[in-house]
Amino acid sequence: MNIVSEKIKSHYDELPTSERLVADFVLENKDALFQYPIKELATMSGTTQAAWTRFAQAIGYDGLKDLKNAYYAEANTNLQQADKGGPKVAFKDVNEYTSLQSIADNICATSVQAVQTTYRLFDAGTFSDAVTKIVEANQIQVFGVGTASVAAYDLYCKLLRIHYNAVFNQDHHMNLMTVSQIKPGDVAIFFSDNAKNTEIMQLFNIAKEREAATIAVTKLGNNALTTGCDHVLFATSPEIDKKSGITSSRFAQLFLVDTLYTAIANRDYENIKGFLKDSYDVFHNTARD
Repeated sequence: MNIVSEKIKSHYDELPTSERLVADFVLENKDALFQYPIKELATMSGTTQAAWTRFAQAIGYDGLKDLKNAYYAEANTNLQQADKGGPKVAFKDVNEYTSLQSIADNICATSVQAVQTTYRLFDAGTFSDAVTKIVEANQIQVFGVGTASVAAYDLYCKLLRIHYNAVFNQDHHMNLMTVSQIKPGDVAIFFSDNAKNTEIMQLFNIAKEREAATIAVTKLGNNALTTGCDHVLFATSPEIDKKSGITSSRFAQLFLVDTLYTAIANRDYENIKGFLKDSYDVFHNTARD
């Protein structure tokens, strides 16, 4: 799991030039953080001590000491996992695999890593607030584009099972029609692998203008979606198979969907337990027949 590196990459585009130099240096020379004082690190990276402090704070740490502690904890976790054996992550394009076993190993490893890194970013407070908004909502509109639509549709189906007033469409024009009718007291949930997606941002802006509560399930980073949404649930995953279109981000998002649905059902159990039983009975009886 490489949470620190993921944070650096997700904030990279927003960093000033001097702090990008620090980011480049850290990504290429992690060990140097533990070998040299900040004065020498500044000289080696062609920056200043102040730039190092600003960099650490920009990616979510109190300072360089806090950043070092995060890297140290992460390194220990990785060593413990390596000792347990199992598939290792080797980042390759789809044409670079040499066997079916190597394909299975890497898909397994990256999928597991996606869930683990997303779990480590879990914020119980934010999650609880999002659950409250959904439970109390008059209507829940769920949006997702591309691979993110898989997780969006999964949440939609789960909400229907417990009789929530949920709406989901894959057609953008239908989404525009739906979001044009959203109002205060409703919730709009946006699943996005890319916060710069024009369709998602168009829907998000309309939902905000109409004063609906907004929730994003998206990659770590500062952008218009994450800074503008009322509640943000971060999903992160390793980069793999640039040419294949296979993305482990689905597993990260589905982990959040399952956690969100279970939390909703738990919070609202007295009201939805009958619907759970009804749907179970229908499927059980159908299978038996």
